[in-house]
Amino acid sequence: MMHFPVRKNRLIPAVLFLFCFSRTLFAAGRPVVTNISASAGTGKLINVSWTLPSKPEQPVTSLIVFRDVKPIASYSQLAALEPAATLGGGDTGWSDSAADYADYYYAVIAVTGSGRYDIIIPSMNATVNGAHRKLPQQNAAADTSASAKEKLYPQGTMRETPLPYVDLLEGTNTSGTHMGKQAQDQAKLLAGNTAEYAAAKKAKPLDVYVFEEDLVSPDGGDDYFLFDALRTTFIRKKYTESAAALNKLLGTNRSEGVTRRAKFYLGESYYFSGNYQEAVKTFLTVSDVYPVLTKKWIDSSLDFMNIPAGDIPPADVSQ
Repeated sequence: MMHFPVRKNRLIPAVLFLFCFSRTLFAAGRPVVTNISASAGTGKLINVSWTLPSKPEQPVTSLIVFRDVKPIASYSQLAALEPAATLGGGDTGWSDSAADYADYYYAVIAVTGSGRYDIIIPSMNATVNGAHRKLPQQNAAADTSASAKEKLYPQGTMRETPLPYVDLLEGTNTSGTHMGKQAQDQAKLLAGNTAEYAAAKKAKPLDVYVFEEDLVSPDGGDDYFLFDALRTTFIRKKYTESAAALNKLLGTNRSEGVTRRAKFYLGESYYFSGNYQEAVKTFLTVSDVYPVLTKKWIDSSLDFMNIPAGDIPPADVSQ
């Protein structure tokens, strides 16, 4: 009996084709949407779209959209979620108004006369890649006009970022840093090997970062408590007091969005206090939510952890 060798580079595409074809075949005739996708829209919106099932056995009467901060991949996960929206059976898209800049994942479930068709098929009716609202542009060119210099801010309104500052680092961490092995391993995965920072002494402190939703005083609720803590301490560059206020806020039961942003501001407070070890640990707690943003702050924190306190450059006061 003759045996013919099978090349790996031919076998893999064939397997992928069969896998995709089998999922499509399974969805045929069933009330399952396909081709789901999610992408940033204008402002706070995330646009989700899909293709309606073709000739399902039972007519689709409505569609339910679910949202999570991790890929929706099982029925048990779906059962624990609250619907983000309930739409008509003929709708092919929906816009989510995101409260923060986290990556969100979506799934669309069809409802027929027999009830919900609770089945998840990744990349068909459940997104496999996270989508987040558009990030605001940071460090825009400074306006040096007289009107810009004399701009007034109404009571209860925060000024735009980046904020001008005189001395962001109130103190420096002169003691040796001793991070736990787990924190070190996670930091290296996110920020790279600290031994590669040959140009660390050329590093400059980052600009203060404030999320767009925290620039204007909210009407009330958890967002107002966070806004008040920022207004009375963080924005005034009282970073030690800011860390205490934010830790107190995090010690109470707050909404998920407020908790995430408060943790990020806590990391900034430690950073600008010169406590880079705690800054890294704190940024790591929200690195899955703000991966790009936290990586920049972890990079900078690790830079300064390798520099003697007396060599840390002063904050840029030219803004």
